[in-house]
Amino acid sequence: MDSVELRQSNAGNAGSARVTESGRGTSLKAAVLFLVMTVIFYWKITLVHQYSLLLGFEGVNQAYAWFNFWVSTIRQGVWPLWDPFTFSGHAFAGEMQTGAFYPLYLIFLPIPFRDGLFSPQLYHVFFVLTHALCAWFVYLLAREFRLSVFAGLVAGVCFSLGGALARFSEWPDLLQSGIWLPLIVLLLVRALKAIRTESAVAWSAMSGLALAMAVLAGGLHVVIMDGIVIVSAAIFHAATTQPSRAVWTRTAIVVAVSCGFALAGGAVQLLPSAEYGRLALRWIGPTALPATQKIPYNYIGDALWPHGLLGLFLGSFAGASSGEYVDPYMGVLPVLLAIIGIWKSWACLWVRYLTGLAVAACLYSLGSFSLLHGFLYAVTPWLWAARESDRFMYLTGFSLAVLAGFGIDVLFRMDALFSNVPAFSWEPLSRVFKWVAVACVAALVYPFVLGGAGGGRSPLISLSFLFILLAYALYHYIIRGHYGRWARFLALALILFDLSAFDWSAINEITGGVNSRDKILETATHGREEMARLLSFRGAADFLRSRPGRFRVELAADRPPNVGDGFGIEETAGSGVTIQTDYNQLRTHPGLMNARYTVRPASATETGAVYQDSAWKVYENPSAFPRAWLVHATTVEPDPDKLLARLDTPGMDPHRIALLGTPLNSSLDAPADTGNEQADLRRSPQDRVEVDVHADGRALLVLSELFYPGWKATVNGQHAEIWKVDGGLRGIVVPNGDSRVSLHYVPASFFAGFALTSIAFVGGGILAFRLWRS
Repeated sequence: MDSVELRQSNAGNAGSARVTESGRGTSLKAAVLFLVMTVIFYWKITLVHQYSLLLGFEGVNQAYAWFNFWVSTIRQGVWPLWDPFTFSGHAFAGEMQTGAFYPLYLIFLPIPFRDGLFSPQLYHVFFVLTHALCAWFVYLLAREFRLSVFAGLVAGVCFSLGGALARFSEWPDLLQSGIWLPLIVLLLVRALKAIRTESAVAWSAMSGLALAMAVLAGGLHVVIMDGIVIVSAAIFHAATTQPSRAVWTRTAIVVAVSCGFALAGGAVQLLPSAEYGRLALRWIGPTALPATQKIPYNYIGDALWPHGLLGLFLGSFAGASSGEYVDPYMGVLPVLLAIIGIWKSWACLWVRYLTGLAVAACLYSLGSFSLLHGFLYAVTPWLWAARESDRFMYLTGFSLAVLAGFGIDVLFRMDALFSNVPAFSWEPLSRVFKWVAVACVAALVYPFVLGGAGGGRSPLISLSFLFILLAYALYHYIIRGHYGRWARFLALALILFDLSAFDWSAINEITGGVNSRDKILETATHGREEMARLLSFRGAADFLRSRPGRFRVELAADRPPNVGDGFGIEETAGSGVTIQTDYNQLRTHPGLMNARYTVRPASATETGAVYQDSAWKVYENPSAFPRAWLVHATTVEPDPDKLLARLDTPGMDPHRIALLGTPLNSSLDAPADTGNEQADLRRSPQDRVEVDVHADGRALLVLSELFYPGWKATVNGQHAEIWKVDGGLRGIVVPNGDSRVSLHYVPASFFAGFALTSIAFVGGGILAFRLWRS
């Protein structure tokens, strides 16, 4: 009998053993071991300070700067719903990537800033902790499948430190979302094999809440992929376990409860994002499209080239159709173990599912090269939102990591059930592997036979061949009966060394932001050190903060740093993946956006700088509009395009006339021409705006603040309507005399989402408690 056939007959497809007290102790030891291994694996950012994750543009100006703004805002007692510092003010929670509601970020709060900024070293520590937590989740899933402790360790290392997940270092939203998939699957498996409906509902709810955590982390691509896993795994389970009406009904309940709790648990993020998406643009290369519009197929890019599939086990075979390529490298031994797991454990239900998932994800990752990709794009709702098809190799990496756990148990005969099973026949695999090893030896020796020292070949290729030979030697050492601790140590060490050799997440700061792979492959950073570039703005930031009044800054530089979220300087630009439609139309009028100062690189030739240091020059714009002003005349233009065109009409002065899409519900008084009118902004929290106004007659207060749903206004304590002025600014009617105008950002989307999220997590906690009690 095949080893896994024996296992399945005793364990029932996936096994049903629950964690005992000793099992809990083993799990805690595994968690500590994962932490130690992850710290060692990422020694460049944990044990020395020569390397950094924060040298790329997106890593610094999105991930790091957003973290900095998030933590500093929370410390002021305000949840970061609105960001006044970038894009002339925008909904920070509207973009999922910011992770505005991800609870794990709360651990940052008690840790002080360094020089007024979030500590880059703390960013690195959290990155390492995230990978350790991910590995532990995979370990728990492997144990749920009744794999050995060692198999759980191997599977955890392979998924957390290898594959696409390990290449998400510059996109923490994808990384934070990606670590929850093993826990989602673990809880889903328990729900599918639960005997009682009540238990199935409870496990389903917890699986959905694990997916909700992925939603709150902000990785939309990963959330879509995780949702596909829930639905496909449930359908596969029902179709392969004596399907009946009762089985399909139970499966439908599991999927509905899981997806329902995921949507409700993530509602605090999903509802603000849905509101923002209707009002925003997404850039696909040079083309701007509404964020909610289905992306045309010819704009769906970032596909894996066919030869890039070899990159699963050959670290030099990178290949993709864009610069945001996600390297799928899993390592030689993990791929070999996955093949063994598929070969020897095919009778297991979940091995078959994971194999199918890995193959389907590979085919989809090929993008327009693949019929599957085009078909699913045409028929699957919202799948187009995950337009970078090569990121689906994340699912391949997950599948292969768990399959490697199955393979290591077969290879080492770790399961107690194997004690009476005759020796396996390794002949077919050994024969193929032998010729692969021979080919690698020939490839390594051939350049020297010709008299060269490598023949101009990349050392990465030679390194890949070397790891194949080491895996071949270890494989033969094990199948000859060496199953002890020394062999297990060698296997785990080879996996770690292999994955580490092809991990380039940390970049050497001393080499000017170009790591060894970049030098060899001539890719990526082009010598940019974005963190140093951001920090170089400190002197200019101090100068700008010393200037009186409220104003914004325009950065006239190529790929400007995110000084808004980094230093709290209100600017007209920023860093993000989308942009509000109204702002996009108004940003050609920087004066209207209160851009009192323009900042240029120190190399700028323009004269008249009011501040200069070794990196930046600051110029004052006397013609910039104030932050708030009063008008006594309006013009109505219902057509938005014509309204914007009128802003450029000669003689049009927004200081005197406000352009409206609809007429005011009350008339304005004629200007008194006394020169005594004024509107002064007061310092206020991020989600509030307060203005002291003196008007000579009934007037319209125009604020250089973007019009957006959720803002509420009062004038002298009385509710006031906010009007859309000049195509995207806010206007409020004020009476004659002195007034206090207050605006507060209280979006209904957030409060509705918060209520649903609270209900989901409280309800899930109650179900979990009842399950534990039963």
